[in-house]
Amino acid sequence: MDIFFDPYSDYGFKKLFGEEGSKDILIDFLNTMLPEHHQITELAFSDKEIVPASVMDRKGSYDIYCTAVNQDRFIVEMQKARFPTFKERALIYSVWSLQNQIKRGEDWKKKKRFAAIYFVGILNFVFKEELDDNGVPIPNKLYTNVRLRDDDCTLFYSGLTMKFLQMPLFKKTENELETRFDKWLYFLKNLPSFDHIPRILNEPVFSHAFDIAKLGNMVLEEREAYDKSVMDTLAYFGAIEDGREDGKEEGRIEGRIEGQLKGKIEVVMNMKAEGFSVEMISRLTKFPAEEIERLLHEQ
Repeated sequence: MDIFFDPYSDYGFKKLFGEEGSKDILIDFLNTMLPEHHQITELAFSDKEIVPASVMDRKGSYDIYCTAVNQDRFIVEMQKARFPTFKERALIYSVWSLQNQIKRGEDWKKKKRFAAIYFVGILNFVFKEELDDNGVPIPNKLYTNVRLRDDDCTLFYSGLTMKFLQMPLFKKTENELETRFDKWLYFLKNLPSFDHIPRILNEPVFSHAFDIAKLGNMVLEEREAYDKSVMDTLAYFGAIEDGREDGKEEGRIEGRIEGQLKGKIEVVMNMKAEGFSVEMISRLTKFPAEEIERLLHEQ
């Protein structure tokens, strides 16, 4: 039985990174990716609702207003995603962040230039292959840091930085972790499968994160909200057929294994096409990993 929730679920992502009580977690995580002059000392969540691109985005995107050690103020637009067609969406959200600065209060309007924007995408998939201008495949990387540059690679605009984490590409084991950034990626990648808190993550901020993520700490309403968020994700991919057992375990999703071969193949193939790993498909559908491997091999 799982001990910790899935951080890629709408509920899990919001609990870890989108609530007042988890600001210390968010600051620590973001500071592993931000430059020295923009290390965050304070942050606040936007009071403006961002119009979602789809139903699956409603709880996975946050505008975060930050104050840095040098007293600069800047915006972090943070989003988790399961959608390979994500690059265009990231640009759209960044433009919204620019537009929102015009609409906000006087403190933001008085600045001589727009506040810097950092877009952070935590992706539970690998980008589909694309070709560059010479027809050469663009390599996918675990961590991609994008800034606007001209043809000579000269920086054109310093106010927008986009950061993408393709989490399936993170392969380090506990003994291979070297940096705090490594620790955070290890935490996010493996949180649902942990049966104990690894010694290397025995620090106050990670202890707080584990405490928030512990399924046993949820009251009934929270557990129902979490299960619904997982169910909504599966429904989006057509991965729920009739797999609930009469509301047992407060609505916990139970995938039916027997007698649904056609449905299983569709579920597995759809999720695999969206970039899900075998481990994640197994975790979300409750199909045994061996069964998933067999279905993929037979197709």
